[in-house]
Amino acid sequence: MSNILPFTRLSTNAARSHGDDCAHRHIRLDKHSGTVSCSDCGAALTPFSALSMLAEQYGLTLSQIERLRIRLALADSRILELSKTLDAIDTLKRAPKQPSPDT
Repeated sequence: MSNILPFTRLSTNAARSHGDDCAHRHIRLDKHSGTVSCSDCGAALTPFSALSMLAEQYGLTLSQIERLRIRLALADSRILELSKTLDAIDTLKRAPKQPSPDT
């Protein structure tokens, strides 16, 4: 009995929200009229709401970068630890074998 559920593929355009439930994640700036609108649904946005959304995304991105830096430092530490272990194993393998005192 299989517990695998089929999922349909979505393109990035199909995954975007449209209409009243649009999150307005893709903004368009019109330099000539000084307006901000949503690229997905076309709704007019206030500059403050667009700037607020960008500031929130910037903060989330900075947090993600910090988490990735921590993961990278842990990975570097683990690589160094494993490298030392492999060097120790290699040194033991290359050491001349001592004859057994029983022979």
